[in-house]
Amino acid sequence: MNLSDMFVSEQDTDTMRICGTCGERKPVEEFYKDGKDSKGNPKYRRDCKDCYKMTRMKSKVEVQKHDKQRR
Repeated sequence: MNLSDMFVSEQDTDTMRICGTCGERKPVEEFYKDGKDSKGNPKYRRDCKDCYKMTRMKSKVEVQKHDKQRR
């Protein structure tokens, strides 16, 4: 997968998207909504729900480690 595929891919459709993190093609229901574009159409995050959750968990653990070190 190249860098341009990770963002707005030509393979993205109204019902399917490619996750920018894992690179898998998934239905748009697997992505969190991220506002609307200028035409009023819904926009979606670049990473799927599973990848987003994993990223948030990793970040949370890192913050907790940092907080423990500061005490």
